[in-house]
Order: sequence, then C-alpha cells, then structure tokens
Amino acid sequence: MAPPRGSAAYKKQDGTLAISKDGQSVSWTPVTPPGSKPTLTFPLSAITNLQQTPANNPKVALKIYAQSPGIPAPETHIFNFTSPTVARAEADAIKDSLSKAIQQAKAGGTTPAAPGGSASSAAMAIASAVSSGPQLGASQDGIYDDVRLQSNADLQQSLLKSNPQLSKTFRESLRTKPDSISDSQFGSQFWSTRIHLLRAHAIEKNQTRGSYNVLASIKPETKDGAPRLSISKEQIQLIFNQHAIVRRAYDENVPKVSESEFWAKFFRSRLFKKLQDKLITDEDPTIPFLDKYLEIDEDAEHAKRLLASHVPHIIDVEGNEENHSQRKGNKPDFTMRPDRPRTPGSS
Repeated sequence: MAPPRGSAAYKKQDGTLAISKDGQSVSWTPVTPPGSKPTLTFPLSAITNLQQTPANNPKVALKIYAQSPGIPAPETHIFNFTSPTVARAEADAIKDSLSKAIQQAKAGGTTPAAPGGSASSAAMAIASAVSSGPQLGASQDGIYDDVRLQSNADLQQSLLKSNPQLSKTFRESLRTKPDSISDSQFGSQFWSTRIHLLRAHAIEKNQTRGSYNVLASIKPETKDGAPRLSISKEQIQLIFNQHAIVRRAYDENVPKVSESEFWAKFFRSRLFKKLQDKLITDEDPTIPFLDKYLEIDEDAEHAKRLLASHVPHIIDVEGNEENHSQRKGNKPDFTMRPDRPRTPGSS
C-alpha cells in the first residue's frame, strides 16, 4: 500500500503533504513550479505532537509539532487540506499513520496486530491514550522540569487562555519582535523567564479531580463502518483507581499481550460488562486471559491493594530503629530504678 498523501496548503501556498515510502519522514512539496522538490522535510522521530480540527469543522487542518535536535522548543507546522471532496479522509489517513509511527518509536518496536484484525483495529481502544506524554506507570516527577515546561506548547497555550494579561503581553511582544528573531526563538525567550508561571499552572492542572464512573462515560463510535473507541490516559488511570481487578489484569498480562491489544479486547470482554453490572450472555465473546478474572471478588481485591499500600513500621524491613519503638519496651518506672536517690522515710 502506498504511503498516505494529500493536497494541503502550507503558509497559503498549495502543495502536497506526504509520508515517505520508508515511513521515516514527512515532507511538503509545493505544486508550483511543476517538478519542485520538497521545501519542508523532517523525520517522524522529531514529531512531538499532532492536532487536527474537529470532524464538525468544515475547515480541515493538521498541526504538526516538530522539534529538531538542538532546538529548545518544538516548531509548529499547519497544513490546510484543500481537496473539495476527500480533504477529511486524506487528513485522517496521514494523522493515523503519523500517530502509529510515533507510538511505535516510543515503544521501541512494532505494535502487533490483534488476532483477526489489523494493527489499527487492535489499537482502536487506545487511539487517544497514546498521545504525547509519559507512558502509564512512568514517573511524573519530570513533568515540572524546566526543559519540559519550556517545550510544552499545549501547557503554554492553556496558560495564555487562563491568564488574559499574560496573553496580552505575549501578543504585544510577538507583534513588536525584530524580524531577525524567528517565532520559535521568540517563544523560547519569552517562556524562559516565565518558567515559574508554567510550573504553577502545570501543578494546578495536575491536581487530583473528583472521580466519576469512567466506564459508563466511554462510548464507542462508528467511523468508516468500523467501531472506534477513544480513551485518554486520565481515563485509564481512573479505571485502575476504581477497579482494582483491571489494574491486576493489566499488570499480569501486559506486555505478554500488547497494551493496545489488551484495551481493544477489554472493551469487548465479559469482564467489561460485569464491571458495568450488565447481563452477560452466551453471545458475548470469550477472552480467556480476561475471563479468568470474572470470579474474583473485586471488593476483596481492592481491600488487598489498600492493605498492601500500608506496611506497619514494625514489620517494614526498610523501617529504621526510630520506627521500632516496640523493641525498646517501656522506660522503667521512676520509683523502681535502683539508682534513684533515697529520701528520708523510704525503705
């Protein structure tokens, strides 16, 4: 199958956006003059994020964030798809291919396809969960690092939207900057002096929010005749918090099965229906590695995890002597100590 390509304007100039045959780079070529060579090319490994206009928006655009080595912040490239009939389809094909390639690069290999389906169908349940950011279980300590904060375009835009005065300062500074300074250089300089604002905003956004019935909120959609299900990292973490049995199933089966295959099968499983208190019928598919958790008491599993999260100091092998006050016993009563000075009248 030929790599996806589409008619797309870049900086108000018509051209063609295409993924290379080897799947390692993406390029844009102007249509005029005929026979032009690509004027913009960057490797897929440089792509840090993708954004696309909603399906209900008549304008079809794809924003690609690419960060080359030695550049402190990602540069954004906006491509407006211009085909009068298949603009949306071309944009979707390119975005899907780029997303898959990015995730394969992050995982360090190829994501296997689920039995009886393609890699894209196997990953339908995790389509949105594999957006940019740390993988599940990864440490969150680095999200407040200066370099990450300065290169996080989404966080910067969120801060500008929430702070009108800062947004005004940003626009005025951008309007009056010297022509010799590029937009990416300006952004790097602007945010380098406002790291503290970015950090405070990141902490605010990552504050624990009240949970909700996350399984009931996840609804499949049909696109091009095929079922698709989008799920975010936040939703996955809520599933783990609300249903300890799913956390256990995930820990015991991934990476023996790929993450995408696990979620694709979970949302079709009897376990998923049980957790929603829905009736399980003979027509529901049997998935052995998930069905074995049907008979496990989820309340007992949750209680076991709560107990495991707290180890008393007296049996904690990592505890120190100060924690082990029970070893020392009670201090002898004052009147029972032999070195107590004798007083008149005492025997």
